[in-house]
Amino acid sequence: MANKRGRDLFYRAKPLLNGVSACLRLVPRPAALWLWAISDWLPELLGVAFRYCLLKRLARQCGDNVRVGRGVELKYPERLSVGTNVSIHKQCYLDAYGELDIGDEVSIAHQSSLVSFQHTWSDSSCPIRDNPLICGKIQIRRDVWIGCGVRIMAGVEIGSRSIIAAGAVVTRNVPSGVIAAGVPARTLRVIEAQASDRRPKQNGG
Repeated sequence: MANKRGRDLFYRAKPLLNGVSACLRLVPRPAALWLWAISDWLPELLGVAFRYCLLKRLARQCGDNVRVGRGVELKYPERLSVGTNVSIHKQCYLDAYGELDIGDEVSIAHQSSLVSFQHTWSDSSCPIRDNPLICGKIQIRRDVWIGCGVRIMAGVEIGSRSIIAAGAVVTRNVPSGVIAAGVPARTLRVIEAQASDRRPKQNGG
């Protein structure tokens, strides 16, 4: 539903989707998570519509026209916020334990992972997996394109109108208006001059 045709279809169906979402608020959270898992069995368009309604029930915030593909796994969705006109493609993994905010007009390609916590390892008396976790909010600003197989780690902010190339591992903040790629990800080029750079220069300045 992310393209123009999908948006038109969404807004025509919005009253019905809102009605289903309202009914799902009566469903206990564990049952809603179970419904999320089995929604992959539904036909494509029906599954997209039902996952949208479930996301409205499960997430802290969910905007309009959000398309979620099959096999997307949600962890701690009550700490997840999703904007409007967002597409999350199949087999992505979203762990919002440390909070995860996805802005408007964001596209996340298939098999990407966003993990908002990291393990510590300082306590040698227990396995690393049992050491305390450190939370770190992930913030994805407006109009970001995340390529397939990207890994975004805890505490990262991705600035607006940026592109994260396929296969990148993002361990630090990415500024607005750039292409970032690599392991770890780094800025390759600027794709858009910032507003301050586009202002006409004054005489003598």
